Amino acid sequence: MISGCATATFNSRGNAENPPLNDDPPSGVEVVSAEVEVPQSNDLSAEEIVDNEPKLHDPAEAAEDKSFLDYLSGRNVAADIPYAKELPWVGAPEPSKEAAESLYMRAEQLFKEKEYASARMQYEKAADRFPGSSIEEGALFKIAECYFFEDKYPDAFEAYESLLVNYKRSKYLDTAVARQFAIGRYWQKRYEKDPENVLTPNVVDKTRPFNDLQGSALRAFEKVRLNHPTGALADDSLMATANANFLRRRYDDADYYYGLVRQEYPGSEHQYQAHVLGIQAKIRRYQGPKYEGTCLKEAKKLIEQTLRQFREMSPEDRKRMQKLYAQVSSNLAMRDVEIAKFYSAKGFHGAARNYYNLVVDEFPHTEVAQRAETQIEEIKGKPAQPIPRFTWISALFPESRKDPLVLEESATSEEADE
Repeated sequence: MISGCATATFNSRGNAENPPLNDDPPSGVEVVSAEVEVPQSNDLSAEEIVDNEPKLHDPAEAAEDKSFLDYLSGRNVAADIPYAKELPWVGAPEPSKEAAESLYMRAEQLFKEKEYASARMQYEKAADRFPGSSIEEGALFKIAECYFFEDKYPDAFEAYESLLVNYKRSKYLDTAVARQFAIGRYWQKRYEKDPENVLTPNVVDKTRPFNDLQGSALRAFEKVRLNHPTGALADDSLMATANANFLRRRYDDADYYYGLVRQEYPGSEHQYQAHVLGIQAKIRRYQGPKYEGTCLKEAKKLIEQTLRQFREMSPEDRKRMQKLYAQVSSNLAMRDVEIAKFYSAKGFHGAARNYYNLVVDEFPHTEVAQRAETQIEEIKGKPAQPIPRFTWISALFPESRKDPLVLEESATSEEADE
């Protein structure tokens, strides 16, 4: 088995640092202004807009004006029920841009004062009053921001996801995926610092999900790439996923994600690391000379590719890469020797000689090749195939070379039809 070590380190970019644990905006994470452009009148202030909102009619007066047909409408019936006005399916207020703008402005003021819980409630009301608009889009984003700065990262993550589900090309896309990536990085580092079981519940820490901290981090990285596959953090999320699997010794998954970085993001700054750690992942997938050796062959090709593609690598790295190449070649040779021994033990010395000769030709001047030459001398003169046993029994049943399903050359097509 080839031994080797690799440091699966990863530096995030720009505004993709870890979320903070305090109420202030996290250091290293750029707080992007996400105010919706709300048209303001030169004559009316925010308070006056609130005062000029349409007032509900007195219920007693409204009841007098309603006929029997009016009560057939669910909206008219629910208008007389105070709590039903909060239910969107019955009695929901009519969409109002003015009311939504007023609520949004109130929420903005509370957000600036860092009253995130109160601001979030106002943003939710603003989104409900004018759905399908830029006001709703901005409100959904600010709802997620409120959760984020309250350190409620699971709720914040789902709120960002809700924004991107409803507005796939949102103008807040870059900031939203950056926040999701930062949350995923935070969860991943928390797991690395204090690993926990998948089923361990969390009912105290609002910065962590209820359970499966590692799985939640991997899901966050995946959502970053799916929500913005051409964004600046798409390759970062793939590398973070690959590194997380590498550290968990899930080398098959790590190899897959390193391969995605190499293939789908050729201009990524993680290309060299994806090559080096990809080689290590392939080597660690190998289970021994008695098992499949495809991963070793892939590792050998990847080493050759790395040496050609990164000619500017340091002499130490090049020397280490050449040592890995020799180790991989040695393991491939040992695997061929193991196959040759298998055939030799079964009496198929001809097949064994072929594998021994293959080792001598492809890996000359190696210790494995010398052992192969010794084995060739030991089986020299032995029959290529084992002597058949119980020949007297097989002689009683002569082999028939005729296949009943194959017609003789003299047979015609008419005979075949019959």
